[in-house]
Amino acid sequence: MGKIVKNYVYNVAYQILVLIVPIVTAPYLARVLGADNLGIYSYVNSSGNIITTIALLGIYSYGNRQIAYVREDKAKVNQTFWELELTHVFLGIIGTIIYFVYAVCNGDYSSYFFIYYPFILAQFIDCTWIYVGMEDMKLTVMKNFITKLVNVAGIFLFVKSKDDLWIYLLLLAVTTFIANVSVYTQLTRYVGKPSADIRLIPIHLKGSIGLFLPQMASLLYMQIDKVMLQWITGDASQVSFYDQAEKIVLIPLSIITVMSTVMMPRIANEYKKKNQKAIETLLLKGGRFALCLAMPMMFGMFSVARQFIPWYLGDEFRGSAYAIMILSPIVLLNTLVGISGEQYFTATNQIRILLKSYVTAAVVNVTVNAILIPHFGYIGSAAATVLSSLTSVVIQYYYLRQQVKIRVLGTYAAKYFAGAFLMAAGIWLVSRHRAAAVSTTAIQVCVGVLIYFSYLIVTRDDTISEAAAMLKKRIRK
Repeated sequence: MGKIVKNYVYNVAYQILVLIVPIVTAPYLARVLGADNLGIYSYVNSSGNIITTIALLGIYSYGNRQIAYVREDKAKVNQTFWELELTHVFLGIIGTIIYFVYAVCNGDYSSYFFIYYPFILAQFIDCTWIYVGMEDMKLTVMKNFITKLVNVAGIFLFVKSKDDLWIYLLLLAVTTFIANVSVYTQLTRYVGKPSADIRLIPIHLKGSIGLFLPQMASLLYMQIDKVMLQWITGDASQVSFYDQAEKIVLIPLSIITVMSTVMMPRIANEYKKKNQKAIETLLLKGGRFALCLAMPMMFGMFSVARQFIPWYLGDEFRGSAYAIMILSPIVLLNTLVGISGEQYFTATNQIRILLKSYVTAAVVNVTVNAILIPHFGYIGSAAATVLSSLTSVVIQYYYLRQQVKIRVLGTYAAKYFAGAFLMAAGIWLVSRHRAAAVSTTAIQVCVGVLIYFSYLIVTRDDTISEAAAMLKKRIRK
């Protein structure tokens, strides 16, 4: 578990920065760029993410897993990397063509799509999957860390008015591109001269498509909302209200999903060794920790939203508060999907189950969006996202419980739910008559943390006990 803990610490350190950056930049961007411009950015970014996901055919996740399978054999690592890198280049060329065709078809927004292309190109040349597969997270984390810091500095230095949306897009695009190029300088640690069997590329493509299909379906129910909002309403501010709410909900979730990133390669490696008992142990420990964080974050988001958004983003974004309240279950639902889908089914190559769950969820999302958006706008999109995520969870756990003993996770979930509910009740009692202000949010957070951690200590929670024991061990060293 030592390497897992180390990688988790690296990623958590980065995710803390991910947590801080939007807290610092979102209020500034909301007031400088406004709802309409942020809605345009969201539409361009979501469209780009969908196109790159389609073009890359799941090659990132496939490469991550394949490297994890062979990482003890340097020759196989080298060959696998170069075969997949050639595949990456080929798919990137096709993806670029698709992106520019889509850009041209977007009329008034075309220029923004062209400006954002370096970000798209960065996805096509991204090779960090080899480091994830080797369980070497340090370089990837440092790359992302520096990129975030440069972005923050650039936002405050160069984005000064509503006319600077193009600067914001260019800044994000160029810094991401440079960061992904820089990673290539460290490749010699794991790979040597190009050595590839071109005949195996079709086999790799077939394997990556197996991962692509559930990824694509998953992306549809996570990203299509904003695209459909723009298509149906034609109102960029609606997109912005929804997008800002989603971003805030996903901030705490990003800390939890790190667990999936660091656990998947280890579970894949244990699967290759046919060590089912080790897999179940990893799932239990990782799942328990994730649920311990997810429950209070879900209830916390719901409890503070209405008194948080007005002072944080401004009165123009007050509507985002209601979207946050509806979207808050996403924190728990995506955590559960991370345990089952990302950690287990991907690692054990059970792609059909993922495909079934994500395709069904995508169909639910698109259908419910089409029904609700004309009547309820961004609120309907938020409801559609929750329903589709719930669909995915139900399907995945139907199959998971047939293969893995997860009843104990249900016990932990109930326990953490009770603690988080008590926390939410306490937050409501101390702040129900207080106006929206920084002081109100500070009180809510402090009360919530105090109640929840007191509950964990009183109930002698295993997660707290293990964390305390690990801390003592580190201090003694």
